[in-house]
Amino acid sequence: MIMKKISIILSAFAVVFGMASCNDQLELRNPNNQTTYDFGDSETELQEAVISCYNRIRLEGTFARVGYTMDAVRGDEIWNASQIWYLPYDNLNISAGGDDIGTQWIWRDCYHVVNRCNFVLQKVELVDLSEAAYNEIKGQALFLRGYTYFHLLRLFGGVPLPTTYTNGLAGLNIPRATVDETYERVIKDLEDAAGMLPPRGTAGYDVWRVSSGAAYAALGEVYLYRASMNDNNRDYLTKARDYSYKV
Repeated sequence: MIMKKISIILSAFAVVFGMASCNDQLELRNPNNQTTYDFGDSETELQEAVISCYNRIRLEGTFARVGYTMDAVRGDEIWNASQIWYLPYDNLNISAGGDDIGTQWIWRDCYHVVNRCNFVLQKVELVDLSEAAYNEIKGQALFLRGYTYFHLLRLFGGVPLPTTYTNGLAGLNIPRATVDETYERVIKDLEDAAGMLPPRGTAGYDVWRVSSGAAYAALGEVYLYRASMNDNNRDYLTKARDYSYKV
């Protein structure tokens, strides 16, 4: 029995010293000084990266937060099953320096979506893809980025408009764009997406992915909202009608 205990103790020491001897071979990374991800170099990985863009929208209800903050939760646009976000607009603090956790999370989560889309948009230009795969991957990323910027615009007005992927803390000093510049980015992303995306899918997960019809519907919404913020501008109303007819 004593020999068995000694054997166990010696085995434990061997494991510990073995780990210590391998310590020099371990690659230790500073989480605040990350390198660019070695990912997205194939069609399969790009498709996974696109899924991560959708995931960030779904995670913690990124757009649902926008919905309740804009008080659209009582309309047809948004509904959250947990019912924890049914708050009137005047209960939220969106003033400069405000500490309301809801609006902070909206800003954070929306820019997570933007950054993931920018990653896809950079990587998709470097991979050998068929025309159909290229258009579908790029079109989805453009739509998700443009529509995310639209939601930020509704809450905050003109916002920073990064169009390249950022990793770590570098490259984050991005000036705030004007409202018109933000609209131009939103509209360009959605128009480019509409020209690249296929009609709605008919099988599997393709049924749930954004389509050309979704992009045209979003453009109709953007122009309708813009018109309402500009004394019902007839040019914007006309474009809202025309894009809606394309759905």
